[in-house]
Amino acid sequence: MAKYRQIREDLRALIESGEYGPRALLPSLTDLTARYRVARNTATQALKELEQEGLIQSEGGRGWIVRPRPRPRRHGIDRYSRSTWAAGKAILIAETASQGMVARQQIRELAEVEAPEVVAVRLGIPVGTTVWVRRRTTFIEDRAHQLADSYYPLDLVEGTAIRQVDTGPGGGFARLEESGERLDEINEELAARMPTSREAIDLSLPPGTPVVELIRTTYDISGRAVEVMWSIIAGDMSSFSYRFKIPD
Repeated sequence: MAKYRQIREDLRALIESGEYGPRALLPSLTDLTARYRVARNTATQALKELEQEGLIQSEGGRGWIVRPRPRPRRHGIDRYSRSTWAAGKAILIAETASQGMVARQQIRELAEVEAPEVVAVRLGIPVGTTVWVRRRTTFIEDRAHQLADSYYPLDLVEGTAIRQVDTGPGGGFARLEESGERLDEINEELAARMPTSREAIDLSLPPGTPVVELIRTTYDISGRAVEVMWSIIAGDMSSFSYRFKIPD
């Protein structure tokens, strides 16, 4: 076995066994070159390959550390229970808290924009129609997890906290119901792909890490689409669970 592969496999085994936990400092290049009697470039190659796998990352001033990888399970049906958001709980925060993790979000933009085709088709409106968008970045355990952009028809958000930084207890779903919309159905579409360069930067993705593109459309009891959320989720932080009755 080539020396760089031996270094790579030894370090991977130590990480996967838990001997080196999240954010643990790995042996320095000097230590690795001495321990394995190899050139500095050989040890660097091993570390770079582990970085490409998303297992480690370089942290300025410290060296190489084990990359923290919180992976909350997204319960695709149960997470939307009315009992959660109607009680004033934010869906993502409640779901991650139940798994022992801390989530938060940061607003990137609140604005009136022209609906792109992906959104317009699902809202049933002409492309370019003015809609309201809330762009957020969500973090789990202080790591960027998702770029979530929620689009709403303008008539549904006028005078509501959906136009504010803080939507209030229960989030957008609760505000829509307060305004008279009875939410009834959700459709989710998922697709895996490689990120754009901008997405990779915004989510701090290591090289080679895919993303999951999730488009959620929410409908009221009349069948009208009242919200489209277009999300880009870090692939190494994605786990989806669906349990449902088998249709006749």
